[in-house]
Amino acid sequence: MTNRTIFQQATSAAFLLDRRHLAAALAVALLCLSLPSLAFADDKAKKQKDDHTLLMVSVMSEGGYALPGIAVAVKRQQDRKPKWKGVSDRRGELALRLPTEPATYLVSTHSKNHQDQTRTVEVQEQKRVDVIFRLPIRHQKEKNK
Repeated sequence: MTNRTIFQQATSAAFLLDRRHLAAALAVALLCLSLPSLAFADDKAKKQKDDHTLLMVSVMSEGGYALPGIAVAVKRQQDRKPKWKGVSDRRGELALRLPTEPATYLVSTHSKNHQDQTRTVEVQEQKRVDVIFRLPIRHQKEKNK
């Protein structure tokens, strides 16, 4: 092997090594440049996830016992139809996520055996709003309607 061949091999190896270092440096630079935007996107996603008001609805009988299976509907005061619906669980509770922006909501219950009720709820950027319903039993005449 001649000195020239050894020199050519050494320079080509150095060139390859430089290309690898350059590629690695470029990858690190791109990663460093994209980190602030990734952090911003993560903050934005976290803010959207946390950007709600929790509406906690409790439905009870007049005696204070939990009423499971009661239909609950929530709508903005100006809307015609409910946008959020649910059914109370075995503990008579229901949780719904509402937008945090200030608004007035109508929360209503519906049951065959109990009188329907509606409550007006004001949301002003709270994290949680509690609504408690105590539903009286419907009389036999009202059940037949």
